[in-house]
Amino acid sequence: GRVATQGIYFDTGSDRIRPESTPTLKESVAMLNDHADLKLTIEGHTDNVGNAATNQSLSEKRAAPVVQYISEQGIDAGRLSAKGLGATKPSDSNDTPEGRQNNRRVELVKM
Repeated sequence: GRVATQGIYFDTGSDRIRPESTPTLKESVAMLNDHADLKLTIEGHTDNVGNAATNQSLSEKRAAPVVQYISEQGIDAGRLSAKGLGATKPSDSNDTPEGRQNNRRVELVKM
């Protein structure tokens, strides 16, 4: 019930979705179209660079435009929710640039 996407990108310190995220976003929309009963929580995650409050806020701000994009493609917004988790649930070590990159992600979680 959980998919970590590595294809949704944001500008550093920003909640603006970068254009190269479109293929991954379209796959998410297609999955929701194919499974009309599926409801998802869109979770935003960050690495541990910066302070915890800023990372929490940024993760929340990054989850919201993903929900907005998907709903603008015709998916009922009632099937989606946004949640930011900051750096509280790393998927990799924050000790390397690669690990931090892996921790900056959006996850789709089945409700």
